[in-house]
Amino acid sequence: MAVTAGALSLVQKSPTSVQALSAAATAGTGPYTYQWYMSTTNAFTPGAGNILSGETALTLTKTGLLPGVAYYFKVVATDTGDSNLTSTSAQLTVTTVAQPNQNQFAPSVVAGILDLPFNFNTMAAQIDISQSGEVFPGQAMKIVDSAGGVPKLVKVTAEADKVFGFINYNIKNPSFLANMPCEISRSGNVMYMHATGAIGRGVDVCFDLTVAGGVRAAAGNTGDRIIGQSIDKASAAGQLIRVEISTVAGVV
Repeated sequence: MAVTAGALSLVQKSPTSVQALSAAATAGTGPYTYQWYMSTTNAFTPGAGNILSGETALTLTKTGLLPGVAYYFKVVATDTGDSNLTSTSAQLTVTTVAQPNQNQFAPSVVAGILDLPFNFNTMAAQIDISQSGEVFPGQAMKIVDSAGGVPKLVKVTAEADKVFGFINYNIKNPSFLANMPCEISRSGNVMYMHATGAIGRGVDVCFDLTVAGGVRAAAGNTGDRIIGQSIDKASAAGQLIRVEISTVAGVV
């Protein structure tokens, strides 16, 4: 019986890393083994030259990548009941987040930069010690239970999480790690964020967990957590738009 490799999906990306997920293989007798491959060549053929050695789980975290570069991923699934039965997944294409121009007098417009007259609802905070991995400007953050001092924050990881604020861009820190100080924007500030699809001007938006600093148009689905309103229009995914933040907005 032929085996069918599972579909690949993006979990998170940054200027230098990608987190991806493969669905389990089906149709064979199982159990299955998995091997990830990566290339900068579109429609590549998995082989010895592009194997990701040791990456044999259904989840992948690939670091050390270059900002603003398209990477292509595939998984080859093998049925251990018959090693001759293999299947290659459809390709997953991920373009890492572009690194901003660090010229302090004319910085590139990037996620996390504030724009328009804003009410200075910016608060000093700190990345909590429990945060694993990098946090990026524009990313939705939630508060953790800690005593005293500035608010301790970790990144939002689920639609049900209550957003406390969004990480402000800082020319000195393209990303933030555990214990680092940061500033966050709350209701009223206007921040540039990544549109992950078409968004109309004046539309309610929700955060999108597939991209650091990403937002999508609210679809009116139960559980959509509105985090603000779009000031600009995005005709397609990948564009930066300004969002008027409303961290107190409710769930529809």
